[in-house]
Amino acid sequence: MKDSILATLILLSFSSHAGLYKGLDDEGNVVYSDTPFKNAEVITPPAITIMDAPKIKPKPIVADNEEKVAETKYTHFNISSPKNDQTIWNEDQLTVVLQIKPALNIELGHRTWLIMDGKALVKKSRSLSLLIGRADRGAHTLQAQVRNKKGEVIKRTKSITVHIKNTVIPRKAPG
Repeated sequence: MKDSILATLILLSFSSHAGLYKGLDDEGNVVYSDTPFKNAEVITPPAITIMDAPKIKPKPIVADNEEKVAETKYTHFNISSPKNDQTIWNEDQLTVVLQIKPALNIELGHRTWLIMDGKALVKKSRSLSLLIGRADRGAHTLQAQVRNKKGEVIKRTKSITVHIKNTVIPRKAPG
């Protein structure tokens, strides 16, 4: 191994010269030289192989003040309150409570949205407790979403249905 490395180095260094000699020394070791010596033979080194360097796409340059942060992968996201198929009576302030794991990454611009009957009712909230206010009577479908800065949905809950009941006291007709 040592001889082959040495031979390669010598071959490369002397490839431009006219003569290269190979022989054995008094101890039987292989010796290379650019000057002739006793019992040396003239050798011609092999041609040097030249290859183009592989083309590599440059990596994007990140400014010093920017940090590359991996996108958060939410493993658990659901509506914990109200429960699916729950009937809610006479609530002046309906609140939807969300659970999420890992925690909502507000540093990346993640926000919660609440969709009621297909329409965004709460947008770009940092909270997991979303206030709706008084909802109209009837059955309503709720779904929560986590969206990124661009407004793209990252994670969504299963849709639930709630039934809103409001007591109505009839008034007497003027008479």
